[in-house]
Amino acid sequence: MEKLGIIQSRGLGDIHIALPIAFFFKKKGYEIYWPIDEKWIDQMTHYASWVNWIPLKEYHDKIHEFYYEWPLQKLKEIKVNKIYCLYSFLRTKLELSKEPYYHFVSFDRFKYLKSNVPFNYKWKLNECIIRDHQREQAIYDKYVKNENYVVTHLKASDHVADFDRTIIPSGFDIIEIKYDGYVLDWLKVIEKAAMIIMTDSVMANITDQLMIGKKKYFLQKKNIFFTPILNSNWEWIENKNMNPKSIIRKKI
Repeated sequence: MEKLGIIQSRGLGDIHIALPIAFFFKKKGYEIYWPIDEKWIDQMTHYASWVNWIPLKEYHDKIHEFYYEWPLQKLKEIKVNKIYCLYSFLRTKLELSKEPYYHFVSFDRFKYLKSNVPFNYKWKLNECIIRDHQREQAIYDKYVKNENYVVTHLKASDHVADFDRTIIPSGFDIIEIKYDGYVLDWLKVIEKAAMIIMTDSVMANITDQLMIGKKKYFLQKKNIFFTPILNSNWEWIENKNMNPKSIIRKKI
């Protein structure tokens, strides 16, 4: 069996965005090898065990090696036949950005163009994972005390969003997704919520890729080049903590 390697060592949202790319090649008969941050090995193995996940230990003084050189070395050691680096930009590997479409597409579409995988595969995440309904129920029972509730996820890796709270109906609980369990443990909480309010994050990505949830609101945090394409029904609302530097063109 031929081996295929993926270089996308982090972040967790990007890994979920790219997981259907690996699945595309898995269906073509490739054995998939993917080095990622060791802190995510357990959960990725739990619901996508068909990937050979390879742990990488991050050193803060070796961050550039962590993104590219170390994953490449790991993949070469196991003699993979084909390697796709899915980063669109790395300061230590500027040639990654020399693709003719780099300046014209979002970062998620870049990954699919780079790997020659149809972009609609991004929304086949449900085929790539095995949901753990027992874990989902445990999180649901822990946090849901009122069937009328709104679920939010406002804390991304590099940003905390905020919004006009008057859109939340009176008498509804607000459940903010926390770092509790695996990210997919929250799927039942998301599915059953009357309203979903999320900033650009791993939680917004998986919610969109799985096409789940009812009334959904999206709080952007960056410009078009760093915002994923959303394919399900989201209403975009103002992020009160939006960084002005992310605005490409100021209002007239």
